[in-house]
Amino acid sequence: MKTYLRRTPLYSSLIVVLLLMLTACGGTSSGNTSGQTLHVLVGANTTYPTQQKQWMQQIGTEFHKLTGSTIAWDTYSSSSEEQTKLQTAVVSGNGPDIFSLGTTFVPTAQATNGFVTLSDADWQQVGGKSKFFPQQLTMAGKTPDQTIGIPWIMAPFAMVYNKDLFQKAGITTPPTTWTEFIQDAQKINQPSAGVYGTEIDPSDSFDTWKVIWTLSKQLGKDFLSPDLKTAQLNSPEAQTALQFWFDWATKYKITDPNAMSWKSGDATRAFGSGKVGMQLMVSTSIIPTLNKSGLAGHYAFAPMPTIPYGMQQRPASGIAATSIVSGQMLAIAKYSNQKDLALKLINLLTDNQHQLDWHKTFGDLPANAAAANQLASQDALTAAFIQAEAGATPTPFSGSWASIQVSMAGVCSKVANLVATNQYSPSSIKPLLDQANQQIQGSLH
Repeated sequence: MKTYLRRTPLYSSLIVVLLLMLTACGGTSSGNTSGQTLHVLVGANTTYPTQQKQWMQQIGTEFHKLTGSTIAWDTYSSSSEEQTKLQTAVVSGNGPDIFSLGTTFVPTAQATNGFVTLSDADWQQVGGKSKFFPQQLTMAGKTPDQTIGIPWIMAPFAMVYNKDLFQKAGITTPPTTWTEFIQDAQKINQPSAGVYGTEIDPSDSFDTWKVIWTLSKQLGKDFLSPDLKTAQLNSPEAQTALQFWFDWATKYKITDPNAMSWKSGDATRAFGSGKVGMQLMVSTSIIPTLNKSGLAGHYAFAPMPTIPYGMQQRPASGIAATSIVSGQMLAIAKYSNQKDLALKLINLLTDNQHQLDWHKTFGDLPANAAAANQLASQDALTAAFIQAEAGATPTPFSGSWASIQVSMAGVCSKVANLVATNQYSPSSIKPLLDQANQQIQGSLH
């Protein structure tokens, strides 16, 4: 059973404690790096675990030749574990030197005051800000002069669709509105043959909140007010968004009935087997998997729809939000005495060749602009994501955003359980969102 970390009053006092603790913590670096050990925390790659271990060994070997130092790797496998390890390390003043953080976790990390604020000299050590896509830098820190995150991996989101199922259903172009999306999914849908118009993965801890946030933004409402002081997880727009997503399973029946327990990997396997017409919220990391499946050469990418269901255009306050600004940032802990060594590793990981090698193995787009543009010039699939990145929308830069992600994932998991046990009704949604909103409101500061 998955446990979701809740933000408590203790966390509200975390910032005060850290300010006192970290004033005494250096962020200095030893001059001689030979024989040192650099501790690095990254997300566990559950799709390519063997390849990730090989990559860690390779980088470790290269880094040792470059600096004489070794790397000790640690991993997290969920957003809640990511948040827990971050908070535990910063409170204790002991843990990884480098954290790989999802872009939406950067505000939480910065709110702890537990990470190095990067100087111009620090940026120069990793190649300068111009090395990276400008959209990624919008989530590197709360202001351009107060950055803590260095872009490592870029992951704009799009929709992938099965070209054969589209052709069979007489669909000539991917949908641009959610009304068209439902209509197209219904044309593809053949439950008797085990084929469904789309997928849903409500038990995934990373995808769920992104889907609901995207739909809510298109309707004109964010999860937080513009001044970041008021939680809006239970707004009418969020309720509409959440209900619409589960309508795919309960009302339109365009998803596999067993999908209430699915995570992202399950949805990808179903799509790769040719049983799903459209899969949402995918990044380029799906390409290596699909190219090893029977769908190789039979799929294409497109931006996700941007017009809410039943509407001809977005509300005046609605945002297209085809993708969040998404990816992984590398941040250095203030308690670390290995800042220079950490910057050397970050420079290595973000150079052109290592970024291209990472893409070849794992599919993720380089955050290095030159490397990404090189890929886009050679591959139409990659080019579609580069175009999506140009219009990526940043999420609110709030220290509570990590808790919002975890909270919304918890809501979706509970709704999925109600659906799976035949206890769901649309009226179930508001109480769950009200509860989540109350918890988040208590954490805002």
